[in-house]
Amino acid sequence: MLDWIKKKTKKERLKEKYCELMKRAYQIAPKNKRKSDKLNEKARVVLIEIRKLELNRLH
Repeated sequence: MLDWIKKKTKKERLKEKYCELMKRAYQIAPKNKRKSDKLNEKARVVLIEIRKLELNRLH
């Protein structure tokens, strides 16, 4: 019930950003391959950040 008050972690925000970038890249791919590739590259960078956070959490 109080989920809207709960602050999101950096990892949660990055996951949302990654999902949004991938969705936009998929939707735009048939029309504009270059822009889709740029969005995929941004999503890949975000995914690397997520993985770094996960690795830091394990150590």
